[in-house]
Amino acid sequence: MGFKDLVARLDDVLREHDKGKSLKRKELKRLQQELEKKQAKYRDQLKSDSSEETPAQIEVRLRVVEAQLAKLRDLMEEASL
Repeated sequence: MGFKDLVARLDDVLREHDKGKSLKRKELKRLQQELEKKQAKYRDQLKSDSSEETPAQIEVRLRVVEAQLAKLRDLMEEASL
């Protein structure tokens, strides 16, 4: 799943939760795994200098992924999943 798609999907889940819809544990776990993969990928890219993107671009993406992971973990804790 691409970066933008992943971020958009989590935003959709948060929006659904705010509307009172129930959360699906399986989907939240899958999103968590995808975010963790992206986090590892961006950390590796920062260390390797082999990316086509600048380090600043990678750092921004990494910060966004880390913020999304924090939101997801809070949501899962709130829902006791």
